[in-house]
Amino acid sequence: MLLEKFFIDESKPVHVSWWAEQFDVSEEALLEAIAAVGNKANAVQTYLAERKVTQAAQSSSLTVG
Repeated sequence: MLLEKFFIDESKPVHVSWWAEQFDVSEEALLEAIAAVGNKANAVQTYLAERKVTQAAQSSSLTVG
């Protein structure tokens, strides 16, 4: 999918729901990403991917003591 051509219309629940499913995130996470980087689908995808990597790194660095 050529995401640079798509925009996510956060005012339309069907768009939010569909894009959240496409990116395998909650609608809340999708809206947070849009607030952070705007509504271009490719920017949102990049943001969400980077966030998942960061969260995974933080989870793996936690130690049980």
